[in-house]
Amino acid sequence: MRIILNITLLALMISATGSLAYNVGDVVENFTLTNLEQQEVNLTDYSGQIIVLNFFTTWCPGCNVEAEHLENDIWQVYGDDGVTVIAIDVQEQLSLVQGWVAAMGVTYPIWMAPDWVLFQEFPGALALPYNAILDADRVIRYASTGFDLNAITGMLDELVAESQVPVEGNTLDGLKAMFR
Repeated sequence: MRIILNITLLALMISATGSLAYNVGDVVENFTLTNLEQQEVNLTDYSGQIIVLNFFTTWCPGCNVEAEHLENDIWQVYGDDGVTVIAIDVQEQLSLVQGWVAAMGVTYPIWMAPDWVLFQEFPGALALPYNAILDADRVIRYASTGFDLNAITGMLDELVAESQVPVEGNTLDGLKAMFR
């Protein structure tokens, strides 16, 4: 029964997206959504940055728990190291999401997905919360349903270290890198 269910789900994903979902190691193609100001935003607007893509909804209990960690433990800690958090909400009213952002104290970018199409392109994103980490070349280096702070920060530490340019030992960036 489980095999039939998995095959059915795979068939639905292929028919909905026209291709298989992204997997770790794949390059994510550019996509366009809108932000909370109703302006179009593109993934390529963040070229060269490490991106934590967070798929969420305001009604998801796990999404609400992880929002605090995304803000305080990732966005605020790694933002100066070229890491961006982009949270993508699906099919909720703009005013509802804006109220949620204010109540949660979220300052990282929030994008609005009008339907489930983009969510279907990422493995596991139909089960929320879901996070994927893209390196500076938009290659998926981590993907997981749920939220594992240690796994995410471990991957970010690795990617930030890979992207760092050697600096003089007595500069502020050099000191920050030594104590990460």
